[in-house]
Amino acid sequence: MKKLVLVLLVAAAVRAQISPLPADAIVPVVGSTRGQSNANFKTELQLANPTEAVMEGWLHLRPHGLVLRYALDPHTTRTFADVVAEMGGSGLGSLDVLVERGPLPVVVARAYDDQPSGTTGATVPAVPAAAVLARTDTAALIAPRDLGRYRFNIGVRALQSGVTLHVTVRSASGAQRFFRTLTYPADHFEQQPGNLFAGIALEPSDAIEIETAAGSAIVYGSTVDNTTNDSSLQVLRK
Repeated sequence: MKKLVLVLLVAAAVRAQISPLPADAIVPVVGSTRGQSNANFKTELQLANPTEAVMEGWLHLRPHGLVLRYALDPHTTRTFADVVAEMGGSGLGSLDVLVERGPLPVVVARAYDDQPSGTTGATVPAVPAAAVLARTDTAALIAPRDLGRYRFNIGVRALQSGVTLHVTVRSASGAQRFFRTLTYPADHFEQQPGNLFAGIALEPSDAIEIETAAGSAIVYGSTVDNTTNDSSLQVLRK
């Protein structure tokens, strides 16, 4: 019992120490969760050190507040088959990579549906801090061409200053269909159906234009086949 209490106290101290620190890179979405159509989503993570220097740092799972230290000797690789579960979490979140020593590792993340017959999935890019959308940056997500065959979710990971987004929905012909402003607090993460994010029922091939009015964030769109759970990902960045 005393050992467990000590472990919990140490973990709490580490979280308090690294939570205010800006991430050097962010994997926008990771998960270990059940989904529609019997999906069993997991995220595989690999960290590689291709240099002669030792690399050390932290993985910080938000909003769960879970942390895990990494240490990579020169030319070594560390692999997590289900990184969220191996960090003690479940559900969806966003993963910060914080460098304490050496350069940033090579980060490869793959979100996949784990089934007895095999896996389907998509690579989730790790976005360097310098590449996230900041004030006055604009970008766009595109809704699937077939909204009956595919489900479409949109996620936002705000950084430490929070973010305000201007969202404009345009038809494939360019006509403005809807406009709204969304504000998220510091380090907020959420993923929701595209219709809820957009504030209107999306139509095939709508463009969801996003302007960062204040703060900074990563915004992504996830398209999943309703039959096979095969997925693809759009990640907005500079």
